[in-house]
Amino acid sequence: MHRLPIFMFVVFLSTMAHAGENPDARLYVDFDPPNYVHDIAPLQYSTVTAYVCLDHLGTGVTVLCFRMEDPAVDCPGVCVASSWAPYWPHPISYPDPWDPPSGACVSSTECVDVDEVVVVGEITLFYLGGSCCLELLDHMDYPRWVVDCEDPPGLDEYCVLEHGSIGGADCPEGDCEEVSVEPGTWGSMKALYR
Repeated sequence: MHRLPIFMFVVFLSTMAHAGENPDARLYVDFDPPNYVHDIAPLQYSTVTAYVCLDHLGTGVTVLCFRMEDPAVDCPGVCVASSWAPYWPHPISYPDPWDPPSGACVSSTECVDVDEVVVVGEITLFYLGGSCCLELLDHMDYPRWVVDCEDPPGLDEYCVLEHGSIGGADCPEGDCEEVSVEPGTWGSMKALYR
């Protein structure tokens, strides 16, 4: 029954959507946010926590649509007991990104503020050994949707910066292009290292 409000909300957004304020949004897996650690070599029989993150947001975000395979199913013998825990406030719904099979639209009734890095949620699994790729995939119905906090809401598509590699797994490369740095920002960054 909780899928009906999400469906109605997404239909509402799709009828009103226009170009949004997050054209450079990037989605990625990080094992130590905000440090951009995209691969990990854990100890055998240990717990691994991976975070799904967004960055390069122009304004806040209220909806993000993506999909993943369940690591416990997709990497048999490598990890077991995977779980998903969301981080966003005031959820409309927080389905696992692998259930339903089409993917998840993680949404909130409150604007998730712009930070350097926005953590969407965490995946926790028990690592048995071997290698596994935590691959970010397109939602089957709403591929790569990022909905901003404007009124009316704007819609953009994120790019995938990096997938998460566990135990040296070969993951596909991300598809993000280099984002130019504003001249004022570049000057302040250089000043930090003088």
